[in-house]
Amino acid sequence: MPVASIDQLDVDRSPEFEQHGRGHMHGIVEDERLTIHGWVLGNGSVPVGVELSDQENRKIADIPIDQPRPDIAEAFPEATGASTSGFKAILRPQGSGAGRIHALIAFDDGTIAELATLRCEVKADGSGTTTGEPQWSVVSEDRENEKVMVGQDGWLYLRRDRNDILAQHTGKLRFEPEQLAQWRSVLQERKDESERRGAVWSCLVAPDKESVYREYLPTKIVPVERRPVHEFLDAADEAGAPVVYPLERLRAAKPEFDVYPKVDTHWNYRGAYLGYRTLCEEIARRGVDLETLDEADLEWVERETKGDLGGKVRPEPIVGTTIAPVLKNPRGRLVADNEVVNHGWVLSFEQARPGPSCVVFGESFTHFMLPFLKESFQRMVFVHTSMFVREILDQERPDVIVSLPTERFLIQVPDDANALAELRATVLRKGGKLPWPGLT
Repeated sequence: MPVASIDQLDVDRSPEFEQHGRGHMHGIVEDERLTIHGWVLGNGSVPVGVELSDQENRKIADIPIDQPRPDIAEAFPEATGASTSGFKAILRPQGSGAGRIHALIAFDDGTIAELATLRCEVKADGSGTTTGEPQWSVVSEDRENEKVMVGQDGWLYLRRDRNDILAQHTGKLRFEPEQLAQWRSVLQERKDESERRGAVWSCLVAPDKESVYREYLPTKIVPVERRPVHEFLDAADEAGAPVVYPLERLRAAKPEFDVYPKVDTHWNYRGAYLGYRTLCEEIARRGVDLETLDEADLEWVERETKGDLGGKVRPEPIVGTTIAPVLKNPRGRLVADNEVVNHGWVLSFEQARPGPSCVVFGESFTHFMLPFLKESFQRMVFVHTSMFVREILDQERPDVIVSLPTERFLIQVPDDANALAELRATVLRKGGKLPWPGLT
């Protein structure tokens, strides 16, 4: 059977939906599958589900609205259900042609409103020819179950991911010499480029949960002390690159509070706060006058969460707890959002209080640091990418540049040479755009 390819992915939002609520939908193509996800909130009534249908109004799937969205909870703290306002479905096309997928939102008062329409072209033979309309089938998320490993005392861990995290932590996967040489070159170039711009550059590696809570791994998993991250840190030392890895600080805090949830791969906001403090101390040590949030500036609230691991468990997701911050006197405010999910997401924050400016290139762990980082800079721009995009730095001219990679992703060396082209292509594929007119 020919392998289908999905091209020309566009999402058209329905302007009428604003009468009922707010939300967004996005599509991502990966492994010949289409992942549709987004979020939705109601103005008065509560959204209870999403129906996907094709252009002939045939139902494709009913999707629950139950995915964790800490970013939406941060942006709309008073909205009912904001923390779990996300939805997600994975579809596989059959046949070829021009396809339309409509997302209809059902509310608890019986109202149904269209949120958006996704348009795409499906090619089944690689010839570029499309005829008719593709059919869509739902990919069972039972396969997602295979990505979750249950450790001791109910702790969940990731397995069978594309970076082979378990092989990294058991010593079976190491860097090849040429990869380490590439990392030395990348780090040296980032350091030199920042110095040429008169900016302070710092890099913080967010530790894997497996590094911080190795004691709860299944007994059959025997972690090693020296992992790829340590080879990366050696390469950084050789390049003279300012890299910090707050593993011991996170481990030291565990007797007082959890720094990662049982049901998620990411640190919680408590762990992110410790990472933030470590980063700010390093930046201040480099001569930047930086105001840093203290514990006295924060309150902590416990919340339920399925996390990115607990939510994958079938048939019943596993619910755990996490902790979220409440800033007593927040100053930083969101001023721009290109509304792209994950890679390619750009957020800008500003505050009236004078201070340095910053551009942060980071991955998903960075999302949990944003409530704190936005308070330490007069202007702070976050770009969800592992790359170092010089053209964005040309636009922003920041005083501080930060790279925030995740430990398990280090095994893939980013290509900074084509960073803007790759980032722009990702953003366009997701129906968004970069918020700088000269870079769109």
